[in-house]
Amino acid sequence: MIESKLILLLKTFKKVEWRRFKEFLASPYFNKRTDLIAFFDYIATTAPDFSEKKLSKAVVFKKLYPHQAYNDKQMRYLMNYTLKAAEEFLGQQKVESLALKDNYILEELVDRKLEKHSKRYFDKITNNQTNTKEKTINYYYSNYQLADIANKHFLNQETRRHDDNLKMASDNLDLFYLINKLKYSCEMLNRQQVFSTNYDLSFTNQIYTYLINLKEEKEPLIDIYCQIYATLTLENASTNFETLKQLVANHDAVIPSIEKQHIYLYAINYCMRQVKYNVNRNYYANQSLELYLEGIQQEFLFVNGYLSPWIFKNVVRMGFNLKKYDWTENFINEFYKKLAIEFQEDALHYNLADLAYRRKNYKEAQYHLLLVEYSDVFYSLGSKEILLKIYYENKEVESLFSLIASFSIYLRRNKKISNNIRETYLNFTMLLAQIVRATKDKIPKVINNINKTELVTNRSWLLQICEELK
Repeated sequence: MIESKLILLLKTFKKVEWRRFKEFLASPYFNKRTDLIAFFDYIATTAPDFSEKKLSKAVVFKKLYPHQAYNDKQMRYLMNYTLKAAEEFLGQQKVESLALKDNYILEELVDRKLEKHSKRYFDKITNNQTNTKEKTINYYYSNYQLADIANKHFLNQETRRHDDNLKMASDNLDLFYLINKLKYSCEMLNRQQVFSTNYDLSFTNQIYTYLINLKEEKEPLIDIYCQIYATLTLENASTNFETLKQLVANHDAVIPSIEKQHIYLYAINYCMRQVKYNVNRNYYANQSLELYLEGIQQEFLFVNGYLSPWIFKNVVRMGFNLKKYDWTENFINEFYKKLAIEFQEDALHYNLADLAYRRKNYKEAQYHLLLVEYSDVFYSLGSKEILLKIYYENKEVESLFSLIASFSIYLRRNKKISNNIRETYLNFTMLLAQIVRATKDKIPKVINNINKTELVTNRSWLLQICEELK
């Protein structure tokens, strides 16, 4: 039962959701089976550990039905009904959290031709919309829906006069569609750069051309996603990038946090592409660092209240690449506590080890590596990579080849490592071994091998030590 869909779902419940789900089950409107309440109460006593022994079907059945012989069919029905109730609860909770819920209530009042009720509710919704500071994409859908309901109310009056609601419904539907169309198109272009896939975006190109040629001022999110689309499609989009930054700064107060997260990551990804190919790579490296810091300080780059380990690692790596070692050390010590607790110690010691290695403090680097507990496979890979480089720098050849052998076995046996990552690190160990074994006259051949190897980590370091051996 511990691996059942029901328990896997309940494991995701927050503390307040346990309480609210019990209230949900206790409501006859949603649930008329009292045995579900008793069943849920028992499961709640096992949280958050969810002991396999306490949750065996036979044990649970005995607790619920002490005078009955175990009936597996009855138990499965009970689990299935509770699972369906939990799913209904999540749906109900989602509906209650949506601003659109008020529109549905208003529509029912209009359909029932309750004039006073409709007017009161319409005033309430429009007042809320007017006072909304952040404009999510659903803000435009809500306005479309509200105008559509107002138009339905107008038709109910059977009067012959001009009414703006039809035009307002059409305009807000356009805005909702256009922002979403641009947003989805940007994500498709982004995925094309990561995965070997292609999307047909010809219609989006026409929409983009239409929008950029509009003379009148555009809604902020449309303008912003137009600039993002340009950074993903134009060969030289430096002007669009600068415009994007200015737009975000100008409309900061009305852009919701979730949209800021997407927008900043697109801007950062653009900067990272320029770091690889643009002559102004230092400018774009510093720009990406500034964007990351804004997102971290305002916390819209956080996930579930915590800083992502990957964003933390990216900022540290950028600080290293710009040789801002003192700044990076301060960042590590200040922000590692913003990570989820299970990542904090590994992130702290792994990155301090990397910092010490770059400062050529090899003993300090090894000290920090001993404190890494490998909460994530990438810390394990990165730690072994740093240790290999330390052995090379210290000319500890025997230790280096011993680690290469054990690391290669680890890479081949660990099923959690993807094929591309496995090959990237195996190629690194193979090429490093070639360098150590090579005589001076063989170094050009090794350099050729490094350059033609498609997947390899630390390519620049491998080439650098080859140059030193020439």
